[in-house]
Amino acid sequence: MNENEKKPFYRRNWFWITILSIIIVVSATTYIANYSYYKDEADQANLEQRKDQSERKQAEKNPSLVAKYNSIKTGKNGYSRKVITNLLGNPTETQIMDKKGKEITATWNKTDNNNQVIIQITFFKNIAKSKSIQGLDIDRENSLTLADFNKLKNGDNYNHVISILGDPDDYSDINGIRTLTYVSDLAEADPSQNASIDIKLSDNKIIAKSQVNLK
Repeated sequence: MNENEKKPFYRRNWFWITILSIIIVVSATTYIANYSYYKDEADQANLEQRKDQSERKQAEKNPSLVAKYNSIKTGKNGYSRKVITNLLGNPTETQIMDKKGKEITATWNKTDNNNQVIIQITFFKNIAKSKSIQGLDIDRENSLTLADFNKLKNGDNYNHVISILGDPDDYSDINGIRTLTYVSDLAEADPSQNASIDIKLSDNKIIAKSQVNLK
């Protein structure tokens, strides 16, 4: 038996060369995976930022009050008070909601197609937290029915809702949940009572819907 055969395997050159090769491969693979992940994250963030800037510029050029309202982001990536003031002008009134003055509700009284429209936006530390718009003049060609309501299901996107029901009378956006409310031009099961439709969306998809007194 020669001297090489007497050596334990962990003292042989081939063993450590193999171990070193494995470490190099694992390190390289981990680096590539991490680089790809963070690059994708950065690319996505840049894409969202470019999209946000594009929507904001388009809204600033668009005279439609609804288009401006829809462009306003709320929540984690909400627009600043300054950006919204540039978009809508100075608010008609503001109300401090807490003792420290960190939460403020601003109200804009606007005119859209000769109708008085009210926009309310709540800011927390000067970032839009929630928003709502009321008083829109909606003129539908046909009254909405229970059959129209039943065409919608959870998971349908915002554009599909609009294609079926048309524009809502009121919008509200709170904590990432958008509520579309329909109260005009609805077929009523009981003419003595008002009818209504509420559609709630998150990430642009229906998560809940309800109706009252539809026929």
